Amino acid sequence: MSLKLQVDQQLARRAGPPELKLQLGCGTNLLPDWLNTDAMPSPLVDYLDCTRRFPFSDNAFAAVFCEHMIEHMEKAQAWFMVQEIFRVLRPQGRFRVVTPSLENLARLVLEPESAAAQNYLGFCRRFLNDPQAQVWDAINLAFYGHGHRHIYGADELGAMLRQAGFVDLRTMPAGTYGEPIFNGVDGHGKVVGEDVNAFEAFAIEAGKP
Repeated sequence: MSLKLQVDQQLARRAGPPELKLQLGCGTNLLPDWLNTDAMPSPLVDYLDCTRRFPFSDNAFAAVFCEHMIEHMEKAQAWFMVQEIFRVLRPQGRFRVVTPSLENLARLVLEPESAAAQNYLGFCRRFLNDPQAQVWDAINLAFYGHGHRHIYGADELGAMLRQAGFVDLRTMPAGTYGEPIFNGVDGHGKVVGEDVNAFEAFAIEAGKP
């Protein structure tokens, strides 16, 4: 059964406002009561290529979430995805995106002796298995490691969301939440540590009018 048919059938069965929730690029962060999708599917994860039109009707979802995924796309692909997210969200639906923070990476260079920068450098040394790794190694890992294609500043990503039609934007550190529908959804902090995640990444939550 196609993803579109699954979602359309669920919408048809529900009375009142639908509460369907979509996660994009879930990896191993499987969320109960969410439709978990990824370009690398598994028995519990549905396949979805976010560079193509989503196989869903307009106004289908109450919430959409993607974490540490948009930075793996070329910026033009990310713009297409953001427009698709806006399309499939219902009016008053919410979107949460989490991605590495250009501002905090800059702070790593400008304030390398701060406690947060030293903690993050320690994480990178462990990740690289190189106790001699320095700030510049951590920066290059963020830009060129992990298959990353574009690291966003908060203003840059916010402007993209506004251009797509999103309103009521709220920016916050990764692992913190504005809307209750997203409480606890972030998974990256469980892997790298919540303090590392909060330094490395930021989140934006936004609404569809």
